[in-house]
Order: sequence, then structure tokens, then C-alpha cells
Amino acid sequence: MKTAETRQVAIEDLPLVAHGGQAEIYDYGDGKVLRVAKRPQDFDRIRYEYSVYSFLAESGIFVPRAYELVTVDGAPAIIMDKVAGSTMMSGIARNPLQLATRARELARLHLGLREFNVASGLTPTKSKAEFCINHSQILSDHTKQTVLEVLKGLPDGDALCHGDFHPGNIICNGGKNYIIDWVGASRGDFHADMAHTYILLRVVPRVPHVSGIMHFMQKRVGRSMADHYLAGISSEISLDYEVFSKWVLINAAERTYHGLDSEQEHLHLFIGKYLEILAHGGNQAELYRAV
Repeated sequence: MKTAETRQVAIEDLPLVAHGGQAEIYDYGDGKVLRVAKRPQDFDRIRYEYSVYSFLAESGIFVPRAYELVTVDGAPAIIMDKVAGSTMMSGIARNPLQLATRARELARLHLGLREFNVASGLTPTKSKAEFCINHSQILSDHTKQTVLEVLKGLPDGDALCHGDFHPGNIICNGGKNYIIDWVGASRGDFHADMAHTYILLRVVPRVPHVSGIMHFMQKRVGRSMADHYLAGISSEISLDYEVFSKWVLINAAERTYHGLDSEQEHLHLFIGKYLEILAHGGNQAELYRAV
């Protein structure tokens, strides 16, 4: 699934419509947007995301169509459909009383991805995690070795894992839920994807242009959503909490490589606390709560 951008695109006259942690979104006209990578460490991830959208085109999952991989001032960018509508997160912001309902809806939507087994074409979840952990600039060599030993004992799996599944990446349009931002997609154990969503809800990074007060509110909402999301998952399937907890550790370690600066210190402290409790005989099935 390797691909390379060739055509150069100028953005000087394009309206900027959204800021993200890894990309900026510009209005490209004709119902399309331009998704431009912001950081050099995300360049290959954006290229990979383009190939993932191509892979998903015939899956039946509601995703935007990706038309072309191009270059903007040396950074890779994707020309893709602009999905009109509002995100699930903005819907929660408008009506906080629906938080629990939306969190359980998020859980059901996420579980729907389990129907898609991936034989090939996507990066294995464990391989992706191993690479990120090995290249983390925050974790000590000893911590890396300890975490990687946990990773080795986890199942491989062949489920479709989104890699960044949260309410901000669900766009509601015409009664359909479109899932966007597949830059972290992989194939593997679905516990890994659920654990990652749990972390994303519990540990809300502060992205540019978000005020301190707004970030405080986002964190409170996120923690409540995490609890309701997990309750929704548990009501639908028999969740192996020990495996889930191990994947929370793995995903936290992985995000010390590619996560935002504003979340990495929190995750670093969590990893240290997790391993310390585990070393003293703590119940691993409960350690996910420490995040």
C-alpha cells in the first residue's frame, strides 16, 4: 500500500476550516477539502492514511472519498470529500444531557467495525505499536523493554482497528455516521482499538486554539464519556479486562511517540504508575483505571 504524492498544490487562497493535532483542513472547493500534515513525523502517516481510504472505498463503511495525494510546501496532503454535518462531539457540546446516550452510541458504532476482518493490506497493530515504542524519546530503555514484553504476549488478531476512534472523528449526516481520520488504522486485536479510544477519551490533549477553560471542560466531558463508553462496550460484548488493560498500557506507550506534546507527560506518568503497581502484585485487570 505504498504511494507517493506528485502534484504540487498551493494553499494561499484556500480558506482554513479546521485545525487538528496532526493536520490542517482547507476548503478545496467543489465539495472537497485538503488535509495537510502539520508535523514532519506525521508525513508518512498522512501518506498511509490515503492508502487506507483507498482500501476502505468498497468496504461499505461510511467514509469520505479520497481523490488524490498531493504536496503542499513539502508536506503530503489528501484531496478528499468534505462531509457536511456536525461531529458527535459538537452534538454533545450543544446538549451535554445526551452525553451518556452518545457515549453508548459511540460504543455500538465502534463495535460495528469488528465485522470487518482484514487479511492483509493494513499494518499489523502490534508492529505499529512496537515501532512507536522503540522510537519513543520519552520512555527509558528499561521501560520500553518491559512494555514490549507485555506486547509480545498479546494476540495478533485480524480485526479492522481505526486507531483514532473518538467523537470528534464521527460526522453525523443524513442519519449516517461517517468515520474520518484513518491515519492510525491497522489490523489486529480489537481490544487494542477499544483501549485506544478509552485513552483518547480519558486523556484529552490540548490542541492549538483551544482555551484553558475549554480544555478543562473537554477533560471533564472526556472522562465521563470514557466511563459510559466502556459501560456500553461491556453491555454488548464480554470484555476481557486483563487484555484490555494491557492494551491501555501499550497504547499509552505508543502515544509517547506520536501523541501530542500536551498529553505525553500524563501518559509517561501513567505508564510508570502502571508498571510500579504491577511489580507490587497489583491486579492487572484493574490497572486501566489509573489512566
